[in-house]
Amino acid sequence: MRIFVVILLCLTLRTVFAQEKQFQNKFIYQFEVGGYFSLTNKLPFWQASNQYGSIPKDLPSFLCRQSIRTKRDTLNKFFKLDYGLEVVTILGKQPQLLLPEAYICTKIGKFQVYAGRKKEIFGIVDTILSSGSLSWSGNALPIPRVQIGIPNYMKLFFNWLSFKGTFSHGWFGNQTYAKDYYLHQKSFFLRIGKPDGMLKLHGGIVHNVQWGGVPKVKLPEGDDRLYNGRFPEDWFVYANVVLPFKKLWGMSPKYEDYNKFELGNRFGNHLGTLDAAAEFTFNKSKLMLYRQFIFEDGQLFGLTNTDDGLYGLSFSPENKSAFKKIVFEYVFTKNQGRYVSGFGRLLGLKDRHPNEENFLFNHQQYLDGWSYNRYTIGTPFLTPEENLRSEKQLDNGYVFVNNNRIWAFYLGLMNQIGSINFTNRVSYSKNFGSYDLIGKPISPVTQISYSVNTVIPLSRLKADLNINIAVDHGDLIRDNFGSYISVIKRW
Repeated sequence: MRIFVVILLCLTLRTVFAQEKQFQNKFIYQFEVGGYFSLTNKLPFWQASNQYGSIPKDLPSFLCRQSIRTKRDTLNKFFKLDYGLEVVTILGKQPQLLLPEAYICTKIGKFQVYAGRKKEIFGIVDTILSSGSLSWSGNALPIPRVQIGIPNYMKLFFNWLSFKGTFSHGWFGNQTYAKDYYLHQKSFFLRIGKPDGMLKLHGGIVHNVQWGGVPKVKLPEGDDRLYNGRFPEDWFVYANVVLPFKKLWGMSPKYEDYNKFELGNRFGNHLGTLDAAAEFTFNKSKLMLYRQFIFEDGQLFGLTNTDDGLYGLSFSPENKSAFKKIVFEYVFTKNQGRYVSGFGRLLGLKDRHPNEENFLFNHQQYLDGWSYNRYTIGTPFLTPEENLRSEKQLDNGYVFVNNNRIWAFYLGLMNQIGSINFTNRVSYSKNFGSYDLIGKPISPVTQISYSVNTVIPLSRLKADLNINIAVDHGDLIRDNFGSYISVIKRW
């Protein structure tokens, strides 16, 4: 059966190549066919991370990826209708048919509305080479949603002041421990500096919420996390999800209408980042320094855990250089409200949230944690339990990420030699488990992961040969060596 499928795909590829002229000037079409192999029959870390969930679960596996997107305006420059579709077929021990993208989008000037699945990264990072934005990195399959907003900067009153933002509603669907719950997400960013200026300053926020839905696990009798067997999802709840300020609405909900757990905390699972960046442009080169502060409750605004987050540097030299881009990042998540941050101590501030430690990417109601289809939505460094060595895992299946106290260094490098492109990624992390009582500390262990991706033009086929080699070594996940080889054709 597998041999038959391979032959069929090869014939399809040949037919597609023959029809190349028919596709020109209509849309962008891409066809990729390849295979995975590794020593442990699992993907190495940097082959699995930030792939939008379109990866095999077990190896060896065979992959076929097809995508189509609009290439030009369908009406005029002011009004534009876009669409995108990507289909991934995986053949192996666990065959899969995935849709990483399936959307239709209407653009009216700078304003955009779309519905469906769409690949996106939220937060200020180098979107091409970053290890991943803290709260939304492109590590999981895109969540189906309806989104409105201004995705690209637009002038606000002055040429040196611009803004952008989005507002969306999504559906998590049927997950392992809960179903029919929703995603609320919004983002807003300001930019100070002219678009062609030497210095531009960026700042903004990304706010994500899981809310509503029905648990699929039976909670103990008298458990205060539920009301009438489900999580609340009326308009009052939605208002508190969008603007989670308890005193804003001038009224207090009654216990008989909502459960005690949410009245003592907030409706839903909130998390996100506050971002800041400085961007310098000089001599056709670009340098960006950026910082993401992560939050799950009000601790960040009390300057309790400001040392948690992502620190990054991205540099793109002028085009003549063989080095196309270099990114260096440092991720730190060991505070989580356990102590007042160094900046807070410098100002002599007291802890406004004593005994309220975070348990990053986990939640006591939404037991699937900050995940979609068991893939971390945020930074891949907070790895799901099932990806760790067996001795580092918990017997408690309700914990999505036990190892959420980490620090990690990451280096990404893109360069070109002749017509051959190389992308290198290497990370070194130290991992400490968790603070939470239902988790467990891990004796500090280190982990090194590396990958190199090489793209070689195939002039006769007018296609590219893509080769990816990755290695893992350390005491957090199993030592591994893996490869992925594919042929990519674009029109």
